Amino acid sequence: LSMKISVIVPTYQPANYLWECLDSLCRQTLAPEEFETVIVLNGCNEPYFGRIQQYIHAHPLHNFQLIQTEVGGVSNARNIGIDQSKGEYLSFLDDDDWVTDNYLEELLQRATPEAIVHANVIQYRDSTGEKMDYFLTSVFQRLQGSQKLTFFNARSFLSSSCCKLIPRKVIGTERFNKAYKLGEDSLFMFTISRRIRSIRMSGEDAIYYVRNRDNSASHKTYPYSYRLQVAFGLTFSYLALFLRRPFAYNFPFFLTRVAATLRKLFTRKYE
Repeated sequence: LSMKISVIVPTYQPANYLWECLDSLCRQTLAPEEFETVIVLNGCNEPYFGRIQQYIHAHPLHNFQLIQTEVGGVSNARNIGIDQSKGEYLSFLDDDDWVTDNYLEELLQRATPEAIVHANVIQYRDSTGEKMDYFLTSVFQRLQGSQKLTFFNARSFLSSSCCKLIPRKVIGTERFNKAYKLGEDSLFMFTISRRIRSIRMSGEDAIYYVRNRDNSASHKTYPYSYRLQVAFGLTFSYLALFLRRPFAYNFPFFLTRVAATLRKLFTRKYE
């Protein structure tokens, strides 16, 4: 593989925030030839496809790849991105988020073929323009002085596929489970965790900015019946994965995933 990093950006009916996301990738201090950006437009076509093409044509020095699929869903889009990308390492970036200029270079400097590298995370409230702590911000700060990151003390880092650099070797043939629209990130990270040998952290100035939008999926409220259905399905999936390879997975980490899944039953929002 000649490409070091593939950044995978799934998008559906994107608004102007997509350009902020892509602009942040164009500003990366990592040399443009070292990484590619795979944009997967899912569940929609025009006028979005044409607009993204115009953006790509206006930035010829960067390696953009645009893929369109009529099938919706972020998991399907990410799977397509994994299959069509060429990078030795993968980084998932949501279309309404963005990263600091040193993000990819900083993560790559700390990368190894069997480790994931996690960045600092800050939340941006879209309605006010305020930057504030995200639930991963305090985890990052708490673990900065830690001698060793384990699956237990860094378990929150493995709740999302974003905010990090993941070796393709660690992902292997695993893909996101398209059956779930909630909790699919955590399930994917648990699935690939059997190949993760260590967890590393970037410097605190390599930041992934999470845009807090009131109408995003993670901020919607869901009825108890739906949360129960999701929790039951995810718990069964975790259990099936663990029982298939009980000695490959970290048992305490497995228990934390099940506990976190069941805890979602008591919150109307899913984040």
